[in-house]
Amino acid sequence: VNCCSEAFSRSMSQHDVSGQGDIPNPFNIPADEDIFKHREEDTMLKMQTREMAQQQSVAAKTTFASRMQATTTEESKSLLRQFKPSRSQREALTLAAAASAAPERRKEKENMTEFIAKKREIFLLQMSLDTKRAEIQKLEERARQREEALKKSEQMLEEDALRFDAFLKENDEKVQEAIKRAEMEAKAKQDKVLEIKRLTTSTAALRSEMNKFEEQLEDCRKYKEFLDAITPPEFFEAQAAKLQARKDAMLTEWQATCEDVRKRKEAALAAKGKAEHEYANARTQQEAERSERAIKDSIAYLKDIMKEKEPPPPNLDFQISPEEEEMFFLDPAQLLAVYQELEESNLFYIQNAQETEEALEELRTKFRDTRGRMDLDVSCLNSQVLELRGAIGAAQGKSKRLKDRTIENVGALTLSMGASASGHPAISLDELTGKVAEVYVRGGFDADQSIGTLQMLTNIESKLEELLAVVDVMPAEFSEQLEKGREKERRRIARDEKLSAAQREHEARMARALERASAPVFKKLGKPVMTRSAPPKKRVEETKDDRADEEAELEAYLARDMQR
Repeated sequence: VNCCSEAFSRSMSQHDVSGQGDIPNPFNIPADEDIFKHREEDTMLKMQTREMAQQQSVAAKTTFASRMQATTTEESKSLLRQFKPSRSQREALTLAAAASAAPERRKEKENMTEFIAKKREIFLLQMSLDTKRAEIQKLEERARQREEALKKSEQMLEEDALRFDAFLKENDEKVQEAIKRAEMEAKAKQDKVLEIKRLTTSTAALRSEMNKFEEQLEDCRKYKEFLDAITPPEFFEAQAAKLQARKDAMLTEWQATCEDVRKRKEAALAAKGKAEHEYANARTQQEAERSERAIKDSIAYLKDIMKEKEPPPPNLDFQISPEEEEMFFLDPAQLLAVYQELEESNLFYIQNAQETEEALEELRTKFRDTRGRMDLDVSCLNSQVLELRGAIGAAQGKSKRLKDRTIENVGALTLSMGASASGHPAISLDELTGKVAEVYVRGGFDADQSIGTLQMLTNIESKLEELLAVVDVMPAEFSEQLEKGREKERRRIARDEKLSAAQREHEARMARALERASAPVFKKLGKPVMTRSAPPKKRVEETKDDRADEEAELEAYLARDMQR
């Protein structure tokens, strides 16, 4: 044993010496720098694995569950490679065993310390082998568990595939069924649409028939109202009497029925009372039994009678239906006779209506004649108004000329009509008086030297008011037409004056241009004289007087009239 242990320890020491660089001891604690180095290597390996996984296709990628359920991992493969001896190591072990088994080997005596050390090495080696065997068993058990988990996963995948196939088949069946149902629903919808169209057509036809019947009913109602209007009132009174008799008969019948029910109830009560009296006064057993049977029969009859109820009172609030309603006119000859009677009775009213129509026609003729005469008068008055307006315009022009003449010759007493504001010269009082007298004469009055200016103005004003009243009576369209014509004439005159003023300005400008062109050329010599800068101007706000503007416009209009 000692020789074998020594040979085995020696071989293991040789194996450790020869394979020291190949297989490190897994139970030695590495240095700190190795730990950090292994950590960096693991980090780099993870990054490379992630980059490779990103570059792979979807079919080549794996999941976390598939990696955990794999039978062999990189870790297990590396451990198996690490603990599996190589061929050279197996040959070295074989040679060491053969050398230890040689009989001619010289046995050397060893001391206790070396023996204990060897035993310790053997124990440690055996312990490491046991540990590695246990680790190998654990790895094999984990691989077996992984294989079983993989088998279960494959089985689950197969079951899922079967279920998925069943789901696809069921889904296809449902799709087919849904398609069939959709086709059936579409067909049913089309049928419903056709039915709706047919019903709509029939409804339209029925509505047209209803409208036709309603029109016929409305015509019949009108005819009925007309016939009712010409029907004698005695016929309606007879119909009302028949209706009342019918209601009275119904009421009498109801009262008789109620009285019959009441009498039968009283008879049943009397029979019951009689049977009870006979039962109370019975002397023999047979009489008592007979009375008892009579009491039972009377009670049963009374119960039947009591079940009967009085009939409800009849509804008397009704009218005769159109089917039962009678007509007064059953023969067209009756209607013709009524027409003749109405014509004979209303002959006076017919003649009166004809006379009234003739009188109305005469009044219409008179109205047309009167209206034509009034239109002629209005036209005459309009012509007079125009003449008066022309006279007024001439008088105003004359007044203007007199005013200018007075200002030029007299220059004494003047009447300021906005002269300072409008820039026109003032009008003298004598010129104004003469102008008023001229207007007074042209207005249709007689010239009278004894009448003053104010009296003449008063008479002119009254005459103007009369004419304005006549104008107000005239048609509004005619007055508006005249005003529009006058306004057009005024605008035409203003336009002509503006054009003539522009022509005169153009001619003056052309004359100045010709004069400048014919003038000799003046050549400037020397340096031109610089002008001084003008002082700043102050803005003066001008207040406009609307009254002065209106007076200026009036004077300008009067001046144009006098110029014409």
